[in-house]
Formats: sequence, structure tokens, C-alpha cells
Amino acid sequence: MSVRVNVLMSWFAHAVTLCVGFFLMPYILHTVGDTTYGTWLLLNSVAGQTGLLYLGFGDAISRFTSKYYAEKRWIQLNRTVSCITSVYFASGMLALGIGCLAAWAAPWVHEWPGHTLSEIRWVILILGLNAAISIAGSAFGGVLMGIQRFDIERSIIITITLLRLGLTLVFLRAEHGLITLACVFLAVTVLENLLTCIMAFRLIPHLQLRFRHLRRETYRTCFGFSVFSFLSQIAEHTIYMVDTLVIGFLLGPKAVVPYYIAARLCEMVRLPVLQVGNVLLPRAGQLQALGQSSALKTLVCRGMGFAFLLTSAAFVGAACFAGLMIQVWIGDGYAISYGLLLLLMGGQLVALPTQLLRNVLTGTGTVRLPALLFAAEAAINLTLSLLLLPWLGLWGVALGTFIPIALIETGLLLPLGMNILGLKWRELWQTAICPQLMPLSLVAIYALSVRQLSLSANWPTVIAILVGALATLVLGVWLNRREEQRQNNDADANLLESMVT
Repeated sequence: MSVRVNVLMSWFAHAVTLCVGFFLMPYILHTVGDTTYGTWLLLNSVAGQTGLLYLGFGDAISRFTSKYYAEKRWIQLNRTVSCITSVYFASGMLALGIGCLAAWAAPWVHEWPGHTLSEIRWVILILGLNAAISIAGSAFGGVLMGIQRFDIERSIIITITLLRLGLTLVFLRAEHGLITLACVFLAVTVLENLLTCIMAFRLIPHLQLRFRHLRRETYRTCFGFSVFSFLSQIAEHTIYMVDTLVIGFLLGPKAVVPYYIAARLCEMVRLPVLQVGNVLLPRAGQLQALGQSSALKTLVCRGMGFAFLLTSAAFVGAACFAGLMIQVWIGDGYAISYGLLLLLMGGQLVALPTQLLRNVLTGTGTVRLPALLFAAEAAINLTLSLLLLPWLGLWGVALGTFIPIALIETGLLLPLGMNILGLKWRELWQTAICPQLMPLSLVAIYALSVRQLSLSANWPTVIAILVGALATLVLGVWLNRREEQRQNNDADANLLESMVT
């Protein structure tokens, strides 16, 4: 399928996920209360660290599946999938063991106000089992992405997301809320892995999982590629997931909620760009294999331009309306989330365009440099957060995220990555940045104009503002594309005239 179709399907799936999460967050928060919800966020953040047990093989299976599927090298494909599946199965068992150990150690790790020890232990065990099943079966999702069947993979995600919504609405009660949430997550994880497994074998009839496919050289090849992807994975977890752990353990579960509100809104902008990055990774590998360096540069510039446009427009909207959004969405009492959101979103103005650059570099096999820089960024992030938290509280954690992003991504990754791809600053400016200036100007004018009005704090107002902003952005993009087409037509006409002359 084309890159555009894959991106659109990824966006649609992400939009459904965002809408469901956007609706569920205040519903769960007001159903179970701040303390219980903060405990859930803390436990879920701890369980989320088991994602490191993927060991960076997600990028490896996507890259090698794409390569061997295109070349119809079924033996190599089966060896790769079999080897990575065996690693995932071992990692899943390790995740389950860690869950059992964490459940046993729960009373010594942290105090759990408002909950019995048995309830906390059951939740940890269920989340550990959920992580084990998710890891063990995730190779098949990588296979679907490798053959660029994002339509199937995202359709499964949409189905699972809607199912999780329904189960939560039906079964969630204030009593035993933690156990209910954990069971819902476990049920949908089991179904998701079954569906991806079935579809992978159906779409690739030659696909096999056999012990005879386990070869030392295949393990060596996969590990050689994944070790730096694993380093990047550790860094990403440290940057975007450890903040919740730091706040929860040092300030208490309740303090997690206002920071998570800001981080969640920021994530609503970040995730669509990450979906584009997932599509660009196998496409970049394909273009490199075909020797199409010009097309690869165009891919990078358009991807970074999209990330810059989306993030900048979101930052303008957040600066003007995030306070109103939080008040309507969550309620009063979370004013600090507005300032935290602007600081976190400011970091994403830099991080998201360079994230797509990192995806393209990974797709072309350049994994060492991005991984090492990402690791350095994560180390600085964690160190600053721990140093600044006692003095500045939640602001210190947000600054600990912002500062290394601005330094590492802009000062090192961007120029070094452009040099590797042979991309010049003038090309980046003309192709990625300049086309976004007119749409951004229109969005800024719209936002500042609407902000002068007397706005009511209700959902119709928020929805009207969002619809108007989206329409303004689309109009700006359309006008910009129309101007580019006119200039291209003029250039073609001038070339034809000179040839005739």
C-alpha cells in the first residue's frame, strides 16, 4: 500500500485511540478518585517499564520482514520471525517473573494509601501477565508493519480500543476499580495478540514458526541491529515514562495527576507524528535499497515539515486555549497543568521533527548515532529531574525534560543526521519549513482572534474552537499546495518555451 494510505490509516486509528482515551480519563478519574487513579497511573508506569524487554527487536522485525518479503526470501523471513518470537517469549516469561517479584515486594516498595495490600498485589500480578502476553505475541504486529499492511494492523487497534472503552464503561466501579482496570487491559491484550497472529499467517502463507528455523547467524544479525534500537528504547522510556515514576515515588501518587494531564495532552500531539514515523521507517529502507537518494531526502523533508506544522499549530492552540480545555475536560483545581503543558509542548517543537529524522536513519540502517545521542539525552533528563524536583517540584521535572531535548536534538542530532543523508540546510528550509509558514500564520491569527471573545467553559465551545482551528489549518495547507502547483506549472511552461526557442 502507498505511504499516504498507510499514514491516513494510522492517523484514523490514532484519532480513535485519542478520542477514547480523552473520554475515559476524566470518567475514570471521577469514578475512582484522585488517589486511586494516581495509584493506577503509578502501577501502570511501573508495568510500562517492561516494554524495555522488547530489546529493540520491534524495528528489527519491521526492517527485515520488509526486506525479505519484498525479495520473496521465505526461508530468511521464517528464520527472522522464529528467532525474534523466541526472544519475545523468553522476555515475556521474564516480565511475568518480575511481576511476581514486584507483587511480593509491594509492601516494602511503597505505601499504598486507600488500598489493601492484597488488592495491590493482584493488580501487579495481572499487569505482569498482561505485559508477558503483550511481549510474547508482538512479533506478529511487527510482521504486519513490515509488509506495510498498516490497514490491517490499525484496524485491529481500533477494534481493541473500542472494546476497552465498552468494557471499562460496563464494569468499572469505585470499589475494586484497580482490579477492574487491570482485567480489562488483560482481556483486550489477549484478543489483540490473537488477531494479529491470525492475520499475519493469513497474509503470508509461507510464514512458519519452527525450531529448525532458529539459527545462530540469524540471532547475531538481529541482535546486531537491535542493540542500538534497544538503547533508543531505553532512552525513550526514560524521557517519556520515568517522570511519572519519579513524581509518584518522591511526591506521592496524588501528585502524578496534574503532571499526567499535561503529559497526556502533549502525547495527543506526539503520537500522530510517531505513527508517521512508523510508516516512514520501512519506506526509508526500501528507498535506500533501490538507491533513490533524492526520493529519500524528499521523504525526510516532508515528514519533518509535517511534524513542524502539527506541533507548532498545537503549541499556538495550547497557549491560547489549553486552560479552557483542561477546565472543561477534567474540572477545576488543575491550573498548574496549563503551564506544564506549554513547557512540555515547547520541547516537542524540537523533538518531533527530529524524531522523524531518527526513524528514517533507522530505516536506512544508521542506528548507532541516533541511539547514542538519545541515550545521552535520557541520562541528562533523569539527572536534571532528580536534581530539580526538590527545589521546583513538578516544574523541575518538566524542565528536566525540556532542556536536554533542546540541547541534544537541535545541537547534535539534526546537523549530524542531515550530514549522513546529504541534506543541506537550504533544502530543509525551503522544503520542510517555508511551506508551513502560511498555514501557521493563519492558525495564529485565528487563535488570537477567537481568544479575544467571551468564551463559555463548555464542550460546545471547545469543539467549535477545535473545528475552526482544524479548518483554518487545512485551508492554509490547501492554499499553500495550490501556490506550489502554480509555481511548478510556470516552471514547466518556461522550460517548454526555452526548448521551443
